[in-house]
Amino acid sequence: MSSYHSKPVGYSNTVFKAGPNIDLKELEIQEDWYGRPASSWAVHRIGLLQAKIENLSYRIYHSSRYGKHELSRLIPGYVLRQVANEVFGFDGWTMQVLQLEGHEKSSEVGDERYSVLAEAEVEIRLKDGTNTRSGGFGCATMSSKGESYAKAKKEAVNDAFKRALLSFEKIILEHRIKVENNYYVSGVYASDKNRYK
Repeated sequence: MSSYHSKPVGYSNTVFKAGPNIDLKELEIQEDWYGRPASSWAVHRIGLLQAKIENLSYRIYHSSRYGKHELSRLIPGYVLRQVANEVFGFDGWTMQVLQLEGHEKSSEVGDERYSVLAEAEVEIRLKDGTNTRSGGFGCATMSSKGESYAKAKKEAVNDAFKRALLSFEKIILEHRIKVENNYYVSGVYASDKNRYK
């Protein structure tokens, strides 16, 4: 028997039941759109974002100053924030720090220098619900322990932000392949899902 079905699998004939004293209408069903665009607006805007990032990377890679490095290392965070504001609008996206930890690597007593390694995870969410998450690292060595922690954490959040914003490209590429292969059962976008009402 083949693992591929000739007809798409759906939930239209599925019956949902609840326990005693619970009504299904009281439950709010939320679908997480992590790793999947929630609207055609998101697909269009992420495409614009990728065009602007490619324009930036073209200028960076074709200058003789830099070699071939990862884009998250070459493009400064403030430039990516500016591009995100241009593409999505100032109120079209949010960033939330999900996790932030700092660990002291070493401290030299004679020089009184402290090395701190920080790790952060952030989520970038567009106004339609499309979101992505990524992690980043930061490292700082300074004479003050507090300044070391502050700088390492700031670098970790900035690194995670850049990686998360640049990962929207992967979402769009995977989305295109899934649409071509009729992967989505519940509709391509969040606006298509009226099966629970």
